[in-house]
Amino acid sequence: MLLKLAMIRFDVSTLTKAQLGASLTLDVDTGPQHLTDLELDFLHGTIQVVRVQGGLLVRGTLKSELHLDCVRCLEPFVLPITLELEEIFRLPDASPMPASPYSVGVDGWLDLAPLLREVAWVAIPMKPLCAPDCKGLCPQCGVNLNHESCTCRYDKVDPRLEILKNLL
Repeated sequence: MLLKLAMIRFDVSTLTKAQLGASLTLDVDTGPQHLTDLELDFLHGTIQVVRVQGGLLVRGTLKSELHLDCVRCLEPFVLPITLELEEIFRLPDASPMPASPYSVGVDGWLDLAPLLREVAWVAIPMKPLCAPDCKGLCPQCGVNLNHESCTCRYDKVDPRLEILKNLL
């Protein structure tokens, strides 16, 4: 399978020399994107770029879907996500700002891939599930309990608690 490298770039060279407050609205409508270690099915939304002191403020909302594996049943699934962007990209000739690791290229192009990758990672839940009621895998035989039942017996008791069985 050939993966398309993320090239989510926009020419913002007109804003790099514009007055403070000048803005540009970018419509994003792309197909599959591969952000190093994440796969997005698409990106849809609108981004506004505003010229601010020392850089460009990128603000917007993008919708997408991520390909993940369920932590209970280990099956792949697609998770719809919303990516909220709000970050300042420093201009090429501006001094580095520790709070902003992103910058506009010297050619005036804005590459959103690093920011999107970071925001997408934050949008992933700690334990991604294919469904809230996912039954997972049988701990003994490994069968996917969402698709079939297993015949494993679970009456094995910890020997330290065996004596408590007599009280029932």
